Amino acid sequence: MRHATLLTPQSVARKTTFLEWRTQPSLFKRYPDFCYRIAIEGNLPLFWLGRVRCITDRHTVSGKPYYRLNVPSAGNLHPLEMYLQIRNVSGFLDGIYHWDAASASIVLIREIERDGIEPYIGIDRRFNGCVVMFSVVPFRSAWKYALRAWRYVYLDLGHQIAALQYVVNYFGLPTTKLSDMDILGLNRIMGMGEGEFIASVFAVGVPSSRPAVALESALMTVAPCDYLYRDSKLTEAVAHEGAYTDYPLVIRPIWDENVNLTRRSARDFSPQTMKAEAIREILQLSYSESLDVLHIVVHPMHTGIYRNGMKIQNGNFSADAVHLLLEQRFISNASVVSLIFSVRFDSHSHIEAGIYAHGLYLLAEHNGIGCSGIGAFYDEEALRWSNMPLLYAVAIGGKYDNRSSKRD
Repeated sequence: MRHATLLTPQSVARKTTFLEWRTQPSLFKRYPDFCYRIAIEGNLPLFWLGRVRCITDRHTVSGKPYYRLNVPSAGNLHPLEMYLQIRNVSGFLDGIYHWDAASASIVLIREIERDGIEPYIGIDRRFNGCVVMFSVVPFRSAWKYALRAWRYVYLDLGHQIAALQYVVNYFGLPTTKLSDMDILGLNRIMGMGEGEFIASVFAVGVPSSRPAVALESALMTVAPCDYLYRDSKLTEAVAHEGAYTDYPLVIRPIWDENVNLTRRSARDFSPQTMKAEAIREILQLSYSESLDVLHIVVHPMHTGIYRNGMKIQNGNFSADAVHLLLEQRFISNASVVSLIFSVRFDSHSHIEAGIYAHGLYLLAEHNGIGCSGIGAFYDEEALRWSNMPLLYAVAIGGKYDNRSSKRD
């Protein structure tokens, strides 16, 4: 998949694709109006769900609704959906629900009793609490980015998983490790159609002592977009990926309500220098052992390239970073460009890159500075910096007021 999604100076120069924005597939999945809906705001036992995936800004662009969420997404396309199994939570029917981000409500797809999805996720007891499932809808991203969307879908998923874990960590909610998952069976029983796939599952709560039996009939199938165009190569690549269930490591509680709602990708950076303390915090932020991160720093006291918090090379490499990231000029004012590499090139490594990048976003917002994830770069030229494939880049710098920006 890596070689099929490479960007080179030649391929970028030849790209002449024109996008007709009126043809953009719908951003959110919509279950029929006859389904029972429950607004989450004010429902205390599960109010935290509204902090995991929520709309933070609504306005109109070219006569169409334009939404921005608390999690970043390549092109603001958001190729994800969230589902829940809720059991033994006060005020809620035991059942399987879809999270409707547009209305901040949960939509009941089916009530459950003894039955449920537990046997499909490796649990033989009824699970008290909330099983959170994230699905991916590749076409929403492929509509703009073609096959390279495979990368962006999983980077976006990493951001969403991190958003869940920061919320769970902040509110001190119990979690249960999952294993032995039947992902094919789970996709089937959840009613996933051809263009949607369950890609990660997390259990927030604790198992009970009462046995659970598997759902026998699948839930209703509802298309995730108003229309789908099947790209067989992309669809097959996503369909063969396993589910991600590892809870990411959260080092410090940098999440709060304000940071969650005001997070925005920077459109530009202020030329003012970042504080040295903020740079030190960025250099010290932990990441998965599967990753290797180089920080290109431009600062009077810190200029150079860093790995694991230590400077490994002196010099100003800002122009090199700008070129690597497709000559996007706004990057030239960034104080830090973090390059995220991995020895593996698979869906899980991209998810872990997105998880780490989300921590950078929250850390930047916490320090009042700007941050922008960048998934487009010259792949082969990145080998100058590491013999591992580059998965993601994050630019960080002084913050402008981006409230009028169309960024995600």
